[in-house]
Amino acid sequence: MYLFCPSRAREEEHDPCPVTVSRMMVRLDCSVPRFACDRDLRRPSAGAMQHLINFSTHALHLDQFERDWEKVRAFVNRSGLDGIELLIGNDPPSAVPADLVQGVHLPYWIRWLEIWHAGPDAAIPPEERRFLAGGARDATHMVALQQCLWRQAARLHPRYAVFHVSHVTLEESFTRCYASSAELVVRATIDLLNATAATFPDGEPPVRLWLENLWWPGLTFTSPALAEAFVERLRFENWGFVLDTGHLINTCLDVNDEDAAVDLVLEQVARLSPRVRARIEGLHLSLSLSGAYQRSAPGLPAGFADLPFVERYTLARDHVAQIDQHRPFTTPRCREIVSAVRPSVITHELLVHRRDELERNFSVQYRALTGAFPVGGSYATM
Repeated sequence: MYLFCPSRAREEEHDPCPVTVSRMMVRLDCSVPRFACDRDLRRPSAGAMQHLINFSTHALHLDQFERDWEKVRAFVNRSGLDGIELLIGNDPPSAVPADLVQGVHLPYWIRWLEIWHAGPDAAIPPEERRFLAGGARDATHMVALQQCLWRQAARLHPRYAVFHVSHVTLEESFTRCYASSAELVVRATIDLLNATAATFPDGEPPVRLWLENLWWPGLTFTSPALAEAFVERLRFENWGFVLDTGHLINTCLDVNDEDAAVDLVLEQVARLSPRVRARIEGLHLSLSLSGAYQRSAPGLPAGFADLPFVERYTLARDHVAQIDQHRPFTTPRCREIVSAVRPSVITHELLVHRRDELERNFSVQYRALTGAFPVGGSYATM
């Protein structure tokens, strides 16, 4: 999913606003009273594989459909999709057609680890924390904010909510010289997830969490032992993994074509333990061939540290978009990835700026995956 999508963070721990639910639309609020986990929200049921498209409430997506949710629905129906995976922000989105939302993508706090460990002493100005860590002040506040987000996601009744397992600073996204190890990020993530889950009745999240890999320190799926750590140390059961193919490909700068990309994904999946593979329930399917760009990238832009935060953030966002390309697969060999992973949900995670581009890229990847053009109806026979 798009990694740098800032929105104004909710800095209050409590904001008692009403929750209204209608047949088609849900207005979300994060501070509703605790509720027992709905058992229907647990592990996705067996059956036909679902196909989704990534979407958000950001202008990047809404403007492609003239901010008209019915036009989004028409595209989903015409394409034979089962719905959308919705990226939410730190604030509750306004009105969202709940029946379209099959999955939720939680906001990614790219620089949360320092606050988790150091709290107010972390070297992150308060005005930047809103964008880099959801406005969290310390570990306790971070748990409260995650609890808020999990409830917010659960109100849409999705099959799952995606959580990025990673940590990176803006500077590190350029230099690839990381102050935090993957082991440290994974260990702290497990602590954060366990602490947040413990705040809910029976110690289970109200929505199934899917933990996603990136190419920065954290969960990458290149270390079987670190993936196994989640199976061993998470103290709740309502979770799984989602494997992002583009993110996994980004870990290897020597991948230059689609065949090599497919080979890399298959090799890494084969190295994972049976317990980890059994927990991979979702697939974010897209192609990224940015090895040449990463090898030639000059590093930190000149004068980066002296720039205002918004300019530094924008430069890092544009740089990351060059790495994480979200292109469609064109080779039928992408079917081998699906066969190896056997996900219950495939999200076609494509980065586009126009609706016709979305339709074209989705059609290209769908044809590679199935051998046919999307013509509506169900993908259950794939």
